[in-house]
Amino acid sequence: MLKIIKENERKYNIRIAALYGLREAVIADLIKDMQFSGADLKAVNGMTWVKCTQKTMTDHIQFLTEDMVRNSVRKLEAKGIISIDVLDDDKFDHTYWYAFTEYGEKLLREKGTSDEGTT
Repeated sequence: MLKIIKENERKYNIRIAALYGLREAVIADLIKDMQFSGADLKAVNGMTWVKCTQKTMTDHIQFLTEDMVRNSVRKLEAKGIISIDVLDDDKFDHTYWYAFTEYGEKLLREKGTSDEGTT
């Protein structure tokens, strides 16, 4: 399993949490961390896409079920924060790829992470 964060730590964007929900903010932060971790990445149309199963997300965010993750990523997509697509050439691989939209990138750049002011 890809180690992105320290065990028992999770941060999130306060702005996304306030607007769209805490689960959504935690998942958005995981996707962002995966983009910077060297995970399975692909650049398409100026966007950085990361490949990740919903099961993998629950491995990193153990307090969420796959159904919770599924609902939250669909909410993030519906609100225009992320885009979801299947980008593999293999017709049998239906794993989703995730990328932040311009709006999502803007939200992530705004000040407001849960670890602000901590040492």
